[in-house]
Amino acid sequence: MLAEAALNAVQIPLYQAQRGRSMAQLALCGAARFEHWRHYPAADARDARHGSQFYFHAHEQARGIGEHGHFHLFQRGAQPGTFHHLAALSVDALGRPLRWFTTNAWVTGEQWLAAPALSELLPRYTLVQRGRLAPLARWLQAMVRLHAQDLALLQQQRDAALARAARGRSLEALLQDRRLELLSEREISLARRLQDLTLTH
Repeated sequence: MLAEAALNAVQIPLYQAQRGRSMAQLALCGAARFEHWRHYPAADARDARHGSQFYFHAHEQARGIGEHGHFHLFQRGAQPGTFHHLAALSVDALGRPLRWFTTNAWVTGEQWLAAPALSELLPRYTLVQRGRLAPLARWLQAMVRLHAQDLALLQQQRDAALARAARGRSLEALLQDRRLELLSEREISLARRLQDLTLTH
């Protein structure tokens, strides 16, 4: 599984780059212009069978050095209409991955799930799309599987950040606190991750 993920993480962007497209551009689905805050694709990319979902967007001010935009990744919840935010992946203007980060619940409107339960979703995260979004979906799925351990740690750090900010407040109050937005982040190097994978196998 990891070998396939590693292959997709490398080959899919390379194939798209040879055709003059980045992973971020694939998400635009041919849109004539790129607008801040708008979701790409417009109604999000949804995999009804596996309950997974993603979209790409950007803010007026980048979340970190070199960021062009980021992908938000979700898993649908057990209750109709609910979803859990796994993490977001920042990319540069060429679509190269820069960092993973997590956000507070109010940012995405998610149904909160504690880190231990959320991390159980990572190894089996499956994202299937058709048409021009298909390679992007395979790439995002590969990135999640390659970084599953890092993402689990990031989710733990997310919960720890909320715990430090609690000061006697309820979880519900913390999740809606607009002063708490970015809760944890981790820079990544795909080349280094692949090297580590090679050394351990």
